[in-house]
Amino acid sequence: MSEFNVQKSIKAQEEYCKRTGAPHFAPSSGVCWKCNKNIYNPHEKAVLDGKHYFSGITTEKAASELITGCPHCYRTYCD
Repeated sequence: MSEFNVQKSIKAQEEYCKRTGAPHFAPSSGVCWKCNKNIYNPHEKAVLDGKHYFSGITTEKAASELITGCPHCYRTYCD
C-alpha cells in the first residue's frame, strides 16, 4: 500500500523541485487554499462494488512528480 505522510511528502516535493529545477506550486503546508484539505492525506471519493477509492498524493508521488493542483477539488496551483 502507498504511504500517505504529510511531513515526508512536503519534504519530498521540495526536494523534487530542487533536484529537477521545477517551480514549486504545491502549498507549503500541504493544505489546499480552495478546499482546505491536505493534498498529502487520503480522502475517500467513492465506493463502487465494495471497493473504496481515495484521492490524495502519496509520498512516492510527491518524490517523483511535480504537483500542480489539488487531487481533491482539482484546483490548479499554476494559474
